[in-house]
Amino acid sequence: MGTNSFEKIFSDDIPEKLDLHVKEGESLCLRLATTKDFKGSEINVTVEDFGSFDGAFAEFSGSSFLFKLNVFLKGNGSECNWHLATITKGKSTKTFETSVIHEKLSSVALMENYGIAEDESKLVFSGVSHIHNGAKKTKTKQSAKIIVFDPLAEGRASPILKIDENDVEASHAAIVGRLNDDHMFYLRSRGISEDESKRLITMGYLKPIEAYFNNDELKNKIDEAIEGGF
Repeated sequence: MGTNSFEKIFSDDIPEKLDLHVKEGESLCLRLATTKDFKGSEINVTVEDFGSFDGAFAEFSGSSFLFKLNVFLKGNGSECNWHLATITKGKSTKTFETSVIHEKLSSVALMENYGIAEDESKLVFSGVSHIHNGAKKTKTKQSAKIIVFDPLAEGRASPILKIDENDVEASHAAIVGRLNDDHMFYLRSRGISEDESKRLITMGYLKPIEAYFNNDELKNKIDEAIEGGF
C-alpha cells in the first residue's frame, strides 16, 4: 500500500457505528469478517477528490441483523469498490443495505453482493446508486445475486438507480434463483453425494471473497466458515 493508503481490518469485532473519511488522493482498504454473533452495523464512508474506497465483507455468522453501508463519493474522480459474501441459515434474517451517492465529476463505483439462503432463512440485498445533478462522466454498477438452497428459504434483491444527470453510465443486476438442478444432477451422476454437491457449489460461489483478504489465518477462518455453511 502506498504512503497515502491505509487499511482497517475488523474480525468478529465489527463496530455498531463506523464513520470513515478518505481525504484527497488517499486510498482506504476496509476488510470485515465475522463468523460469530453479529448485531449489525452502520458504516458511512466519505471519499474526497481522487480518493478511493475498497471494501470487502465476509459475513458468515448465524445471526439476524441489519447492515448498512453508505458511501458518499463527494470528490471528483473518487472511487468505490465493494464486495460481500454471506450465508443465511436456520430461521435467521439478514438485511444488507449498500448504497453509493455520486456527487461530483467522473466518480466510479462497483458494488457486488453474493449470498446463499438455506433452511427457513431470509436474505435481503437492497441499496441505491444515486447520481446527483452535475456528476457527469460517472460510472456506477450494482450487482446482487442470491442462490436459494431450500424450499422454505427466501431471497430478495432490489438494487435501485436514481439518476439526475444525463452523461453517465449506470447499471444494476439482481438475480435470485433456486439451486440449479442441472448442476446438482451433473455432480450426483458422478457419484458425489447431495451434501458434497452443495458444498462444492457453495465453495465456488462464495470462495472468491477470500481473494480480498491477505491474512492467511483470517483466510483459513473464512474458508472453514464457507465449508461449514452448506
